[in-house]
Amino acid sequence: MSSEPITDLVIPKKSDCVYTPCFCEENIWHLAKSIMESNKNTPDFNCYVIFLSNSKKCVHLWKQKALQNDGLTFWDYHVFLIIQHKSQTLVFDMDTVLPFPVPFSDYVKEAVRNDFTDKRYFRIVDAEKFLLLFSSDRGHMLEGEHWMSPPPPYPPILNEEKTNTFEDFISMDSSDDYGEVLDLEEFKSRFS
Repeated sequence: MSSEPITDLVIPKKSDCVYTPCFCEENIWHLAKSIMESNKNTPDFNCYVIFLSNSKKCVHLWKQKALQNDGLTFWDYHVFLIIQHKSQTLVFDMDTVLPFPVPFSDYVKEAVRNDFTDKRYFRIVDAEKFLLLFSSDRGHMLEGEHWMSPPPPYPPILNEEKTNTFEDFISMDSSDDYGEVLDLEEFKSRFS
């Protein structure tokens, strides 16, 4: 896999990443694995997986590939990755039309925004914990026996227990086991 350094970080090019439309959690699992392996000896490096959702399972983001009105897309949930390294905070969103990666401040300004009153919550998960605990049988993408979107060509990602933890990660109920849940202002404050 080809990669480009940002300072002394090693990150993959977007075109080299595993990607399947509508499977953002699996795309980010593979990205987190690649980044964690490539930067295991990098000092001052923190990597987080971010789940965005709410109790209504309807959250908005702008600047998404699934462009609707003015780049606005409504997801039941969305998953992206954040790296903090030295003075940088970078966002890696496989579904954005913004640069890859994009500075956190630009992502918040362009993609997250705050144009609606609906509450959005952000589950912050340490990437190592996510890689260890995440497990999905992909059942959430089935309607009866039909896929809502074609699944990835590789087998589902299953943890050692082979238990489905997908719903635990997208739930925005507070849980120490699956990361900290923040509202928008707390999220911006945490990474700004």
